[in-house]
Amino acid sequence: MSMRVTCREAGHDCDFSVQSENMKELVEMVQMHALNTHAMQVSSSDVRGMAVEA
Repeated sequence: MSMRVTCREAGHDCDFSVQSENMKELVEMVQMHALNTHAMQVSSSDVRGMAVEA
C-alpha cells in the first residue's frame, strides 16, 4: 500500500509531497525535508501519523 505525506496537509505553506510503498523510506524522506527546509526534527511516529493512503 502506497502512503503519502504532504506539508500542506501537515499545516505548512509548502508544496513538498512524497509518496512511497516503503514506510521506512517515506519516514526518512520526510525527516530529511523537515530538517533541511523547515529546521524541524520530526519523529518517525509523527511521520506515520501524518501519512495517508495514496
